[in-house]
Amino acid sequence: MMKKGHKDLGEGNGDFAIKKKQPKKRSIMLKWSFANMLFCFLVFTTFVTISYQTSVLYFLDGEKDGLINVVDDLAEKLENSDDALTPDNIYQYLGYQEPGVLATLYDEDGHVIKSAEEVGIPGVGWRSFQVYDVTGQLIFTTQTSSLPLANKKSTAPVIVTIGGKSGYITTREIKSKKTGKVVGYLESFNNLGFYYNIRNKLLFILIALEIVAMFLANFIGYFVSNHFLKPLSKLHAAMKRVTHSPSSEFKKVEINSGDEIEELADVFNKMMYKTHDYIEGQERFVSDVSHELRTPLAVLDGHVNLLLRWGKDDPEQLKESLEASRQEIKKMSSMIQDMLDITRLKQSDEFQTEETEVVGSVTDLMNNMEMIHQTCSFAFEANLEPHAKAQIYKNHYVQALTILIDNAIKYSGAGQSYVKVTLSEDDRNIITSVSDRGMGICEEDQAHVFERFFRADKARNREIGGTGLGLSIIANIAQMYHGSVSVKSELGEGSTFTLVLPKAESLYNL
Repeated sequence: MMKKGHKDLGEGNGDFAIKKKQPKKRSIMLKWSFANMLFCFLVFTTFVTISYQTSVLYFLDGEKDGLINVVDDLAEKLENSDDALTPDNIYQYLGYQEPGVLATLYDEDGHVIKSAEEVGIPGVGWRSFQVYDVTGQLIFTTQTSSLPLANKKSTAPVIVTIGGKSGYITTREIKSKKTGKVVGYLESFNNLGFYYNIRNKLLFILIALEIVAMFLANFIGYFVSNHFLKPLSKLHAAMKRVTHSPSSEFKKVEINSGDEIEELADVFNKMMYKTHDYIEGQERFVSDVSHELRTPLAVLDGHVNLLLRWGKDDPEQLKESLEASRQEIKKMSSMIQDMLDITRLKQSDEFQTEETEVVGSVTDLMNNMEMIHQTCSFAFEANLEPHAKAQIYKNHYVQALTILIDNAIKYSGAGQSYVKVTLSEDDRNIITSVSDRGMGICEEDQAHVFERFFRADKARNREIGGTGLGLSIIANIAQMYHGSVSVKSELGEGSTFTLVLPKAESLYNL
């Protein structure tokens, strides 16, 4: 008995089962979109970073080189002075004709400072130039404000911040070309405000372009991926249909993408056709066996019942029943073996690359047949190269030829039998023909002789024996090796069965 408060774990379904929560499956489109977005983000971010850093370095190098060139030009002019630079003589070394062109300013201590806003100095707009005498006193400036001399040695441009403004600053020691003495100092400040403004705008534009490009790339990528993944969706749907109903009729998956997905669909279609052939073969095998074994089993059952009732006490009846039962068992064994041969052929692909020398194989088989059937007259004609090869496994070729010769002997009628085997060839095939002068096959039955268990003139076939599966085996062998089998016959005149097989691939590589 169950204790109170405990719930029967099997109640409602009879079994205790723990149902695991199935993980939520993500769509391949969602995965691809996420991966594409991440990829685009990395690519565009890398592009923006490289573009930004390259542009920044390019602009900075340009400003620095421009400043150096201008300072070098101005220093070269000032070095033409033989005497120390003063407010009175500075104008002539700056390229001015008269001293009155320069404006006159005064510092807090009353020292005279000359100034020029635009004339004579290149790049005045964002570069300021200061000229100092040998004591470091400012004597010329291009701006209303003055900067103290930072260094009395020549220095390379460095970025500094002065009065809330950042820029390059550099100094030059001015030496007279004639005397070699120091006649003054030159200092220049290159304001980078314009550069920083351009840099910020560039960064904003690049980030905006990255965002727009990411959305555009993902938008286009979604439709492109949808186009390329649509065939996979069709293939997936077909696989689900097969999974839910494996034995139902298979519908070919049509994909015309011209790429690996189309090849995958072709492989899937071939696989499914072959699988359905196997399934149909198994079902047909069971159906045929159950149908064809019904009669011999009924005969066996009748004789056994006869013996059980009274026949076992009658030696003659006992002998007759046992012989009839032995014949039916032999017939069933032969029938089952033939049907197994057909099934194996349908499920065997490993022999399709085998090659067989047909002349030697037919010669050996004819010699064996002449020993077994000494009352039969055999003829063999070979109209092809002695070492010609067919693309077929030797045992299968001999099996097919044996069935054709056996049938020719069986259906030759009373008296001496005649069987002729002829080998010939064309550009691509080996042709094997087996002819007899037997009873022949009517035109109506010729279309069905390669079907399972079909037997023309059933009254005579019961006397001859057989299972009706031999020609079906040959048809399956021909199909397996991409060949064909056919028959031409006239009643009372005989029949000719023709087996066509491809030539061996090695012959095309010679």
